[in-house]
Amino acid sequence: MKDLLELLKNINKRIYLLSLVFVVIINLGLLKGFSNQKERLLTSGMKVLYSSWSLILIIIVLVSILKLLQVSDRKSRDRIKEHLYSPFNYETEGDFVNLSVHRYYQDEIKNGILEIIEVKLNNTSKEDIELIRGFVYFYKDKTRIKTLNVELYNLRGGFSERIFLSDNNDTNHLLDWDSFELFVSELTTKQSRIQNSYFRSKLYIKTHYFILNYEKFVDHKFLGIRLNYNLAWIKRVLNTEVVPRITFFYKRKKYYIGESPSLIKELVSLLQRFIAFTIIYFLLFLVSILVLYAVIDVIRLLMELARLWFPLISRVVQGA
Repeated sequence: MKDLLELLKNINKRIYLLSLVFVVIINLGLLKGFSNQKERLLTSGMKVLYSSWSLILIIIVLVSILKLLQVSDRKSRDRIKEHLYSPFNYETEGDFVNLSVHRYYQDEIKNGILEIIEVKLNNTSKEDIELIRGFVYFYKDKTRIKTLNVELYNLRGGFSERIFLSDNNDTNHLLDWDSFELFVSELTTKQSRIQNSYFRSKLYIKTHYFILNYEKFVDHKFLGIRLNYNLAWIKRVLNTEVVPRITFFYKRKKYYIGESPSLIKELVSLLQRFIAFTIIYFLLFLVSILVLYAVIDVIRLLMELARLWFPLISRVVQGA
């Protein structure tokens, strides 16, 4: 009953509220008169027992649909995170020292997805850097949009130092950019010295795949009805895995190049595909008919129970 109410709540709130009122009336008021309604109880029990297989089938179908919707919603959200919020690491050239930019995401309870940008200066050599001065420049379409000042002392070989960290709640957050570079005005070690050198990153190109294919990631509609579940995953599975596997059984599998097959082979192949097609869709038709009959049977049962118990319910409600 709990799973059934949960499914109704997510599909249609009005039906859910009516069902909830009905359950409350039964639990709070109707039980008072059950002791004097043995005949009605016996008749109702026989009707329910007669339609028990229909009730079990409908409950199984509804619970399965609910679980499938929940899985689809979870898988769809995971796929959105995978494509839209996947972390990346970019770094500049440089065998002695370079700059890396790391972007990753965290879930927040109140604010949704939190984007974090971390910029680090890396000593990729085995020597200790005694002093390094310079700037980090971020560009968008060859326009400098942000500058970070760098002045570090005693950076050990193979170590890194974070020079910038922000998130999308920070006013200093790095917004849209497509490249960056490290300008070293002065770098000194015990054995070497570098001055006025640039270390550039590769161009970072956004494909906007998520925006251009939004319906493949977010889809809440089924037969024109909007649900509270994201159906993108289940629709993709149906279109790319389930339906192709079903149609595979009756589609042509052999093709002839440069020669024509004999008429007998073609007729046998056509007959085999027709038999497979007939069996598959006949089984689907039987399952559909079975479910439809169970739905009609349950509706008939509910109508008969309503006619049987409506006088008593009316008296209980009026007496309350």
